[in-house]
Amino acid sequence: MKQIAIIGFGNQAKAWALNLRDSGWKVSIGLRPNSASIELCTKLDFNHFNFQESSNHTTFAVLTPDDTHAEVVASVSKVNSKADFIYAHGFALVYADVLTNHSNHNHILLAPKAIASELRYQYEIKGKNGGVYSFEALKDESKKDFYLSLGNELGLTSLHPATIEDETKADLFSEQSLLCSSLPYAALYSYNQLREKGISKEVAYFECWYEVKLIADTLIKIGPEKFFDLISPNALIGSEVGKSILFDDQYKKKLHDIYENIDSGAFTKQLENVDIESMRSDIIKFWQNEELTEVHNQLKNELF
Repeated sequence: MKQIAIIGFGNQAKAWALNLRDSGWKVSIGLRPNSASIELCTKLDFNHFNFQESSNHTTFAVLTPDDTHAEVVASVSKVNSKADFIYAHGFALVYADVLTNHSNHNHILLAPKAIASELRYQYEIKGKNGGVYSFEALKDESKKDFYLSLGNELGLTSLHPATIEDETKADLFSEQSLLCSSLPYAALYSYNQLREKGISKEVAYFECWYEVKLIADTLIKIGPEKFFDLISPNALIGSEVGKSILFDDQYKKKLHDIYENIDSGAFTKQLENVDIESMRSDIIKFWQNEELTEVHNQLKNELF
């Protein structure tokens, strides 16, 4: 039986653990002695251990937050000189000294391009998910098939090579340029504009929030060419009007600036001065005070 130790038990780690166990792997969860995840881990019938102490595992998936990876790898490597480390994102490998300080270990990038809930859902319905991998820090080439098999059994049906640096910078860029900025905030500001013009909250919600899911699903399933061939004349003309107003040279310059901020290392330096929990709390409070959140909570059980 194939074995793996997963460090951490957050959303992504839980999805990995469930998918791999269902694929026939023996999965153990590495946690700190006082971890709040111990109760959930036990409830889901996973064995857990203190990853800071010696173990008989040789494959470790480091699925704790990026800023803890260097510490986790250092702790494991002290008691396990033969450990291989898998990462779902290359941030610590690019911006910390993990590879330099632990060059005697194998390091593998295996990055699903799906949030945890989607990774698990697609696995359960025998659907499809994509991801990228890198073996550039894998010294033992005989292990390549093992880790490609792990990716497939995790549920990654479309798995492609990438450099660690490319994956890291592309992931950071997409979060800032589109996925965690443009999508939610453009939807919010569009909703608010309709409400200011007297449109009912339900209509504004359907048009500017709920339909984001439907459009995104369609774009991914059929691609851009068929999408623009499919939409109505009003939507087609509207797409060009919106594009000409919103996506001007200034917008493109801003995208360039976002990438340069990442590429230069300036973004990493910004992280050093950020209180993440305080920032998260402020952002959640912002969204709690938005009517859109209230309407979503009212309608979600009717729609999902």
